[in-house]
Amino acid sequence: MEMNETSAMTEASGLTNGLEQTADARRRPAQSPSQDAALVWADRLRKVTLKAPLQSLAVAFVLGMWVARRR
Repeated sequence: MEMNETSAMTEASGLTNGLEQTADARRRPAQSPSQDAALVWADRLRKVTLKAPLQSLAVAFVLGMWVARRR
């Protein structure tokens, strides 16, 4: 499949660049302050997760599971 065909299929399906979708998805009308704070924390967590090495994420996951089982 050629790049032109792929591009045409993507445009026809309504899908666009993932970065544009994420930016649009975060814009929501009139939210409460607690929702705003949750979005800020979720955005920070997403950025840190994308920058973190896979090994540290695996360690954090195992520690989280260990803590969750103790409760």
